[in-house]
Amino acid sequence: MHKETTQQVILFIITSIIIFQTGKRVIALKDIESFTDFFMVMLFFFTGILFLNYLIKLSSKLIGFFNF
Repeated sequence: MHKETTQQVILFIITSIIIFQTGKRVIALKDIESFTDFFMVMLFFFTGILFLNYLIKLSSKLIGFFNF
């Protein structure tokens, strides 16, 4: 259980960093002109799904921890 939680926290931090960095680039885009721009947009949305997944898992563990 402890190893799984540690892994989820690490992946949560990594996905939040990726969302932040790709989000800055997506905001700066005016138009999708190349494959790289398209890849950045797809990476942003894909990482957003993973971020929400880890957020929900960690939140449920936190709520379960405080539940007696």
